[in-house]
Amino acid sequence: MLDTLIVGARCAGATLAIHLARAGKRVLAIDASNLPSDQPMSTHWISPYGMALLDELSLGDKVRRFAPPVPSMMYGVDDILGRVEYPVGGRCSCPRRMDLDALLLEEARASGAQVRTRTRLVGLLRDGERVTGAVVEHDGVREEIRARVVVGADGAHSTMAELVGAEEYHGYDCPRAMYWAYWPRPDWFDTDPRYRGGAMNCTFGDDVVFVFPTNRDLLLIGVAFPKTELPEWKGRALEKLTETLKGNPHTAPLIADAPASKLLGALKLRFFFRQAAGPGWALVGDAGLFMDPSPGFGITDALRDARALAQAIVDGDDHALECYWRQRDATSIDLFEYSRGRGALGHNNPLSRILYRKLASDPVLQARLLASQSRQCSPFAVFDPSDIKQWADEAIAGGETGVIQPLIDMSRRGEAIRAEMARRVRLEEEARARRSRAPGSDELESSVAGVERDASVGESM
Repeated sequence: MLDTLIVGARCAGATLAIHLARAGKRVLAIDASNLPSDQPMSTHWISPYGMALLDELSLGDKVRRFAPPVPSMMYGVDDILGRVEYPVGGRCSCPRRMDLDALLLEEARASGAQVRTRTRLVGLLRDGERVTGAVVEHDGVREEIRARVVVGADGAHSTMAELVGAEEYHGYDCPRAMYWAYWPRPDWFDTDPRYRGGAMNCTFGDDVVFVFPTNRDLLLIGVAFPKTELPEWKGRALEKLTETLKGNPHTAPLIADAPASKLLGALKLRFFFRQAAGPGWALVGDAGLFMDPSPGFGITDALRDARALAQAIVDGDDHALECYWRQRDATSIDLFEYSRGRGALGHNNPLSRILYRKLASDPVLQARLLASQSRQCSPFAVFDPSDIKQWADEAIAGGETGVIQPLIDMSRRGEAIRAEMARRVRLEEEARARRSRAPGSDELESSVAGVERDASVGESM
């Protein structure tokens, strides 16, 4: 019998396999695709915290060798733009998924895990309510595999989540659609003072425009726009994307050549939390938590949660799995809501323009923004609520009445987020209390969240 069967062997699944195999567990990871292969539904962005997690696995430098570190990120709205500079040794990376996933798969095998590709999940084995294994299919041949824990790491449209009936909660439909493609990276991109080899994630009007410098001398460039504009893109999406990017002074110089890839798009996304654990099963990565990609948290969170789930599986009981689930929620709800705000259609408003202007000119705020990307504090801790109120009052006194409604909306949203964060922390505490009362079980330490984050809710960009 296996200790763990992992369904899905990309970022979250392969990382989980590495952790478990190194802990001496008998692990099999399967994937329906013929891996390694590309995963175009990705910004490729790995934050400083994500790179630190790869360093823990002794894989960070391997990623840096084929995907050079990204030194900065441009942010802002319209003409109010700033840049967060990452220190040497704490920079981000944007590896193509075919290369990152190949590295993780290679390391999983080297660590002792078994990996089977072109193998899909078709059913689960059960003993009452407990999952005890799975039925998988390879080249038309089905096989029963027994495992103490079966993990779904098979993406947002998870078969595993469907089979166990994992409840979705806190979900909503994305108000945007997006198109993107890869363009050749200009020879001058790293030295031109406008770019300096950095990424860009800015809002112009109602459009989020992004540039991520990836490996293989390519730039991932795209636009996320209101879904109400989809009819304007129908039948001419590449033309419309090129037209939009050429009309932007920051992206026009980057698309002088023809795209180096086909056009890619995501027109109908839904973001959610799902129940992440039950008797004999768990979910990790996008299978259990899928959030707006605007800030690029996906890969980093997959690495984080794979480590946390590995510890729960090593601890070896259902209470540990429940603690993993509740801890994931408690450490993710602020990130989820921050991502939701960044991707909202009303993000570019008079109040956010004030905040971006302050952020671009204040080194203290910039340091907080950098700390939030390293997960040392919540993204909502970048701005102090009292400062926001003062700046808004000054703007209103100067006749800028357009800040009033965004300020009211921000205040209401902040109250709701604080309440939801408190509820998620309470659920985690209750899960830990249940585990501490279980016979023969010690209280699970919160050893895999990475850092204690300041989660006070102000506002962040």
